[in-house]
Amino acid sequence: MRERTKFFTAFVLVMILSYTNVFAKTAAHSVIITLDGVPRMVATQAETVGELLSDCSFTAEDNYILENCSETDSLTDKMTIALTSVVEKTLAYTTVTPFTTTYRTTTELEPGEKRVVQEGKDGETVNVYRQTYHGDELVDSALIETKVVTQAQSEIIEVGEEKVINGMAYTDSIQVRATAYTPYDAGCNGITATGAKATKGIVAVDPSVIPLGTKVYIPGYGVAVAADTGGAIKGNRLDVCYDSLSDALQWGVKNVEVYILE
Repeated sequence: MRERTKFFTAFVLVMILSYTNVFAKTAAHSVIITLDGVPRMVATQAETVGELLSDCSFTAEDNYILENCSETDSLTDKMTIALTSVVEKTLAYTTVTPFTTTYRTTTELEPGEKRVVQEGKDGETVNVYRQTYHGDELVDSALIETKVVTQAQSEIIEVGEEKVINGMAYTDSIQVRATAYTPYDAGCNGITATGAKATKGIVAVDPSVIPLGTKVYIPGYGVAVAADTGGAIKGNRLDVCYDSLSDALQWGVKNVEVYILE
């Protein structure tokens, strides 16, 4: 009789322990998981954070950061687990490459006149970036490829070449026969037709060809002012004044190009 009592007692103890063990395994935790700030309640029988996350379908294929715990932490009832998603995106951005303008001079146009000989066109370039987001926050952006879709085409503009002689701009030039004189030559009184003193830098002209007061440049002589006239100066003739007879004799008579300065 005593043997049967002992057996029964042992059987009851085993049953009680088995029931307690089963109950412990089937007991569920209520856990709150927030993914990018969005909460959801999860009932789970998992014992650790890692086990729970491996069982959750919304984290199975996602990369995420555990913000407030680790995967080895034990679960407790009403525990909050904060997750931030890690997402990589490949994005392409199109940028415009502005065209450049090239100017070139030509003698086919009047000074300062312009004409477009080639229209400018902007180019297009596509830059491909790999971007990493933690939740909604962009944390990294790396350029991985650049594609030139369209090359920019330069605008070409021709400009009429400025007329320049010895660094001075001129409007026109005239071929003349130039004779040198001095204020002391016969028939000269040292005063020009305009009342100015006859000296180096004064030239006598035909006013119908070169108006009095015109500033000119004469190669070999320099810059001068048309300030005198003469009975023998008709048409494309011109007298250049020198202060000394030796300089006048050295010049003598020459055919030269006279440049009308601006």
